[in-house]
Amino acid sequence: MSDENFIQVAEKVKNALAGAASATGGTMLPIETANEIIEIVYERNFMRGLFPSMPMSRKQLNVPSLSGSVEFHGKTLADVDAGTGVTESRPATGEVLLEMKTMIANIPIGNYLIAYGVEGLLSVIRDDIASRLAFNEASLMLNGDTVVAGTPAYADNINGVWHTSTNTSGVSAVKNDYLLLLDGLRKHAGKSVSVSGSFTLAHLRTAISELGIYAENRDDLCLIVPRQVEVVLLGLTELQTVDKYGPMATILSGEVGKIYGIRVFATSAIPANLNWTGRYQATAAGVVHNTTVCLLLHNRSPMIGNSTIAERKFTIDFHDEPALDRFLLIPRQDIAFNVRYTAAICKMHGVTLS
Repeated sequence: MSDENFIQVAEKVKNALAGAASATGGTMLPIETANEIIEIVYERNFMRGLFPSMPMSRKQLNVPSLSGSVEFHGKTLADVDAGTGVTESRPATGEVLLEMKTMIANIPIGNYLIAYGVEGLLSVIRDDIASRLAFNEASLMLNGDTVVAGTPAYADNINGVWHTSTNTSGVSAVKNDYLLLLDGLRKHAGKSVSVSGSFTLAHLRTAISELGIYAENRDDLCLIVPRQVEVVLLGLTELQTVDKYGPMATILSGEVGKIYGIRVFATSAIPANLNWTGRYQATAAGVVHNTTVCLLLHNRSPMIGNSTIAERKFTIDFHDEPALDRFLLIPRQDIAFNVRYTAAICKMHGVTLS
């Protein structure tokens, strides 16, 4: 953000605090700030540039999918002479539901901070909002699970129950609850490969085989790995690093390189405290779960829904609380996510950490 924009933001905040806002207690910060945050989020969450997106003007959208393919038949001259028609082949279709969900934050800021340097403060807040939103988006698309059942509650969720000392990536009613909005790639995976040890390229080859028809074109595939597996891949001669792509290549944030022509992405959003089946499980005495998962999938199976309504794309609302000598920043975004074909996602589970 330029110095001029920062000055404009500072003046807008100060005017609002002084009671000069156009609407008491509910002024939105400049659209430039929101646009900058959106740009940062799209840059840092590689899945935004990798998966297709659907514009959504309403809360729910039914997207068509195929549950069966067109059949082709042979046609001979004898068939033509006999007037024999071709057997009809109607593709079987289904629908996938995209439904908008809201991620929101509540950030209280003391007025004295504004009085002593709004420019630096808003820059730090802007970057933090963008970084956390990008991470949360990626984590939601990877780890989301809507299950709340279990004893205790959320025990049946693939992320397990949130606990300060043992499972900070788990969920509860107030911790990481954004992961309960929708099901992510780990939950949707219709194919699986048991690794039960260190990740090797043999496991990747097995996963390619599991995807079947979805692996026909390697350019349509991506491999998503946690950071602990990234360091293993970087030591393999089979990995074509991004510096070998050439000057015209499009490189997304988090892209490590290519293996067998498949783009590889690394992220810190995949947990490293999973059991051998690829989900969190409360540990018994003396039992330690320290495995993780890798995901091989067809890029065009997942779908991201983006709102076309300006105030639901991404906004930062401003609310003054003079009695508490502070104001609130309320960043909010609507997002939808689902997959067309679960068989186009293969989860390699039981990957031990190096």
